[in-house]
Amino acid sequence: MVAIVLSAMAGNAAHVVYRDYEDTLQRRYALVRDMAKVVDEHVHRVIQTASVSLDQVAALVREADSLEAARTIDNWKRLREHAAHLEGGESLWVVTADGKTVLESASYPGRQAPIRDYAQAFQGDAALFVGPAVAERGEGGRFVFTLVRPLRDDAGKAVGAVLAVMNVAHLTDFYDLLSFDYNPLIGVYRSTGEVVSRRPNMQDALGKSVSTGPLFQSKLKEAPEGLYLSESPLDGVARIAAYRTVRDYGLLVLTGIDRDRGLADWRSRSAHTLIETLVGMLAVLLTMAWGFRYLDRERRTQLQLTEARASAARASAERDEISRLAKALREAKDSADAARQSAESANRSKGQFLAGLSHELRTPLNAIIGFSDLMARESEGPLGSPQYRRYAVNVRDSGQHLLELINEILDHAKSEVGALRLEESIVDLESSASFATRLLTPRAERAGVSLAVQVAPDVRFLRADERRLRQIILNLVSNAVKYTPSGGSVTVSAALEDGALAIRVTDTGMGIATEDLGRVMEPFARVETSVNQRIEGTGLGLPLTKRLVELHGGSLSLNSALGQGTTVLVQLPGLRVLLPGQAPPPPTEGGRHSLTIALVEDDPTIRRGVAALLREWGHRVIEAANANEALVVLQGPDRLDLLFSDVVMPPGMTGAELAQHARRLRPGIPILLASGSPPHAVAADEARIPGVAIIAKPYDIAEMKSHIGRLCGWLPAGTATEPTSNGPPRVLVAEDLEINRELLSAIFRDSGYRLELVADGAAAVQAMEDSDFDLVLMDVSMPGMDGLEATRRIRAMPPPRGHVPILALTAGNLPSEIALCDEAGMNGAIGKPYDRNTLLQEVARVIAQARAETV
Repeated sequence: MVAIVLSAMAGNAAHVVYRDYEDTLQRRYALVRDMAKVVDEHVHRVIQTASVSLDQVAALVREADSLEAARTIDNWKRLREHAAHLEGGESLWVVTADGKTVLESASYPGRQAPIRDYAQAFQGDAALFVGPAVAERGEGGRFVFTLVRPLRDDAGKAVGAVLAVMNVAHLTDFYDLLSFDYNPLIGVYRSTGEVVSRRPNMQDALGKSVSTGPLFQSKLKEAPEGLYLSESPLDGVARIAAYRTVRDYGLLVLTGIDRDRGLADWRSRSAHTLIETLVGMLAVLLTMAWGFRYLDRERRTQLQLTEARASAARASAERDEISRLAKALREAKDSADAARQSAESANRSKGQFLAGLSHELRTPLNAIIGFSDLMARESEGPLGSPQYRRYAVNVRDSGQHLLELINEILDHAKSEVGALRLEESIVDLESSASFATRLLTPRAERAGVSLAVQVAPDVRFLRADERRLRQIILNLVSNAVKYTPSGGSVTVSAALEDGALAIRVTDTGMGIATEDLGRVMEPFARVETSVNQRIEGTGLGLPLTKRLVELHGGSLSLNSALGQGTTVLVQLPGLRVLLPGQAPPPPTEGGRHSLTIALVEDDPTIRRGVAALLREWGHRVIEAANANEALVVLQGPDRLDLLFSDVVMPPGMTGAELAQHARRLRPGIPILLASGSPPHAVAADEARIPGVAIIAKPYDIAEMKSHIGRLCGWLPAGTATEPTSNGPPRVLVAEDLEINRELLSAIFRDSGYRLELVADGAAAVQAMEDSDFDLVLMDVSMPGMDGLEATRRIRAMPPPRGHVPILALTAGNLPSEIALCDEAGMNGAIGKPYDRNTLLQEVARVIAQARAETV
């Protein structure tokens, strides 16, 4: 009996230790695999960016007809401009086939070219040669590697080359920000095994090769990417490692963590488990020995002890046990309090780091997104080549994607420290779901995926945070579209089930294996398969969505199988759903004042039909068949509450151009533009200014009524836009960075506002003392007097200058930072990077509200 109990305890301990080892090893493999993917994407982007710069320099040489002809001061200046945009690059070179320098970006006429192996760089027909890491001469021990693009004549003979000298540290130093544990290794190698970049100990690895190690001897022959456990041929450290082949460039990235450090936690837990097991086995032996002794004593005394003494002994033992348990409980509570305080301190430190990181990243993104958006719109005139406009769109979209990732990471960090707060109101669930699907419809159409929304009438209205509810549905539908192949479908449905609100997002996509359902809910975790490994993502979408659902008192669960699609179920408490008597009543026409609408439409049938509908709603309609007639109406004496115009009309002036003229003639007039096709919508978007909305043809009556109500709801009943002689509104901008002032000047150009720009808070206060403004846009972080102090001094001025609206311009979006702006007396905040339409609409709204309050 004793042997069976002890064997069972020992076997259970061994099983726990083994399972813990397997789980720990798999988690470490997942960590290095994710690290390898991050490094792979970064290295590919750096090499690809440098390749583009080399193509531009090669084009420069071809324009000169020969290498010697390219050796001019103008071409050297162009070479320096290309080098300035070279990510992680040191310099650009143009050399002859025998290594003589033609041009070099760092000096003119140039030094000796850094390329060392001409034969290897020019052999074969490779378009790009990546050299090994070398120590740069005379630069204090910096390490560089060279990218070479051969220049060939019509016969294919190499006549020269263009070079990019790249900083080795740029490939790895970025990852210090990620603070990986376990002594991580990050390495980049050529296909022949030579080291291109490595951390740690780059200096020791210089000029060495890992071609004799198991990675090049066996692993790469089995698969282009994978995992393995081995000792490094460079430093002899045993590591848990992952490798990936960088596509297109013949490079290999390797990431790893120290095996001993990676398994240290497991060893510690195993030791505790073994100790606990030994203590338990000893307790069993002692307990049973004590039991045998007690029985023997009872037999020897022949029941000499009375029942009373036995009861007293048992009572005393119980009191001792209660005391021992109480002491153990107090000790456990003290340990839990200490652990909680440690975790709270770590979360505060992480929150401060993320806040600083957010500010540092948002500030340059403001210029990247803002200027690339203006270039994509060609706001200063044609760029000269459609390719440049496409490049600008790519830069803008990439910057926007990076901003979304930053916001996603910050939201996740806020949720971890409990900083996310709900702002609840009555929400139209059908409208929120439709908003999400409309926003994702272009992406779904490109992917060949159909979208549908089905919301039961009895759950349409509920109490929730509208922005967070839209974020929940957007995240789930976006995920579903991303992982659903062409020809599939995604459906959003909502209904009451067992007293709870059930929101389901169902797709016909690739699905998730049962064993991976738990892992996809972990932050930064992704399930890699041969099908989805190229799909981008941070792994934060589902965990963040789950946290937002839990903040509403609900739960999120997954039901999926490989090849059978996925259903995500969000369940919210039934008490959040409004009963029919509690739902907001539908809007009525009786509470709205009659509007005067200028309707511009060249198709007479459409114009008559829309005019009749507007008059049926009680509005006065002035019809115009083209832009010329509309300009006559805009210059006339009639009051106008709304301009409703088609985008494309003869004799040549578009609705977008008409909107620009309308804003000059009647500043602040709401404008509704109609578009019959996506290209027209793009053209209309070029003219986006405050108070402009787009509606698609054929018209949806409910959507038309909603747009008119929303646009004209900004004006109080009985007011209208009249021709004005007071001039456009004046806006004061305080921004210390010159590039941001230039960006704001470009955004506000042709918007109908007069802008005055100053570089610090003191200048803003002086400008307010000297002149009158309708609005102040105040940067929060400025040297000398910051935006908060400048706002306090403006608020101390006598009215009306002390009451002028002030909007904060800030790269921070944490609640504590916004609270500081409110305390200083600001009327709101506009986050960086700027969205052009949002910025102009917010400026128009605040100015209109301020003017209405002074009437």
